[in-house]
Amino acid sequence: MLTATDSLMDTDPEAAMYSIMTIDSTIIPLMRKRDRARYLLLRTEARYKCSLPVREDTAINKAVSFFANRGPKSSYASALALRGAVGFENGDFVSALKDYKDAEAIIHDSGSFLKKGMLHTRIAELYRLTFVNDSITVERYRKALECFQQAEQPDYILQGQLSLARALLHVSPDEAFPHILAGSALARQLADTNMMLVAKELKSSYLLAKGLYNEVIHVNRRTCRQYGRHKTPAHDSPMANIMLATATAYAKTGHPDSAKAIARGIPCNALDKAVWHRLNYDIAVSEGDMDSAIAHLLEENRITDSTSTAGYQMHLRGVEKRHSADILNEQYSSFITRYKTFLIILAGMICAISAVAVTIYSRNMRLKRKMEKDIAIIRNFNKEKPTTSSGGRDIAGQGSLSVTEEMLKITDELMDAYYKYGKTRVISSYVKAILEHHFPNGGTMARVVRIVDSIYPGYLAELHKNYPSLSEKDIYLIAMMACGFSTGTICALRRISENSLYVEKTRVAKKIGENIRLADFISRSLQAARQS
Repeated sequence: MLTATDSLMDTDPEAAMYSIMTIDSTIIPLMRKRDRARYLLLRTEARYKCSLPVREDTAINKAVSFFANRGPKSSYASALALRGAVGFENGDFVSALKDYKDAEAIIHDSGSFLKKGMLHTRIAELYRLTFVNDSITVERYRKALECFQQAEQPDYILQGQLSLARALLHVSPDEAFPHILAGSALARQLADTNMMLVAKELKSSYLLAKGLYNEVIHVNRRTCRQYGRHKTPAHDSPMANIMLATATAYAKTGHPDSAKAIARGIPCNALDKAVWHRLNYDIAVSEGDMDSAIAHLLEENRITDSTSTAGYQMHLRGVEKRHSADILNEQYSSFITRYKTFLIILAGMICAISAVAVTIYSRNMRLKRKMEKDIAIIRNFNKEKPTTSSGGRDIAGQGSLSVTEEMLKITDELMDAYYKYGKTRVISSYVKAILEHHFPNGGTMARVVRIVDSIYPGYLAELHKNYPSLSEKDIYLIAMMACGFSTGTICALRRISENSLYVEKTRVAKKIGENIRLADFISRSLQAARQS
């Protein structure tokens, strides 16, 4: 139901009002907070767009608080605008202007043209009712009309044309007249009788401002005959202004009796007191009663001065400027905060990158020193003389030479890869490629066994003879450990994880039957093989 109400709000406010009123009041306390806030917003909006009083709708404050904290921003802007309307009807123009400006700041970039136009209209109404800053009133009505035209909403364009014309009548009647004609034509096109009457009222005021008193009388007689028989409450205000213009025209043309007769038909509460004294002043001048004329003129001036003073004391223009300045200050503070945050993040990133660079450099230097150490060991190993018999010495020497050549090739390729790619991320892929080349998954076992047989002749054969339950894979594991390969190297050559390697070591140790760690057994047996 809330969604249906929202969809009807712009096109058919009366239907939206009916839709919102059909919601059972007993379920409102049971609604989720978001739905309740939305309900309060739509209820106030429907009443406002149906021209019903909203001065008592203070519950809109709850909707403003909710949407301010929870969003969305569009709903928050709408709630602010409606709270401004409530303040406007309660005579709190300053609070109303602040709410309107807050809403305007939100919808400035993302809001629809229709909402922008409505806000311009409401702010213009504030300035118009304070009887000061006519130029600001006109400027706001112009912007509202432009927004309505861009939104392509004929009803709102009609209101914009006539509102701008009314504001211009006090500044430049000639500039107001084209807008009166445009509004009148559009009202006839839309068959809107109420707005047609407003257009006739404005035309009457224009003729009066131009001093065309006879035309005022002629036009207004026809208007009174046309609308007098089908008068509605919506006609009260424009008809009162038309009768005021007619009475003033009679007084200006020397017919005070006719002016008095028409003035008696105008409801006293339909006109501003200053305007009422102005009419009586014109009638008194027409009658030649200068004492009464002066008294009415003085009273009119007193009321006008009092109203203008009250309007200036509200300082609406100052409120608007201060609000704009506050927004600029807030934006500047936000920019400074974001700038400082950016500098802190940038400094942190530089520190982190520096730390990573130092770590990588240190790691590469350690790797380089280790490689250089390994090369020195291999060179020393190649210079050592075997102590066995001549036959065994030749075989072991050939095996050692083969192993040494292989290790030198690997070392050379690793050093070359480090020189070219040591400071890049691709070093790991090149190291992996070197290992795959020299230690392929399928041919590594024979090579490792050959290395052990070269260094420790007969060791693996004797081991298999003493422990026949050992499989080739078990012998392969013992051979790699005998070569002194680290856990990471064994896992890389076997393509297994550390957990799997630990399980295999435990299983092999059980087959041997020794109640010690497999590494200790291999170390002890290798020592025995050297002594023998």
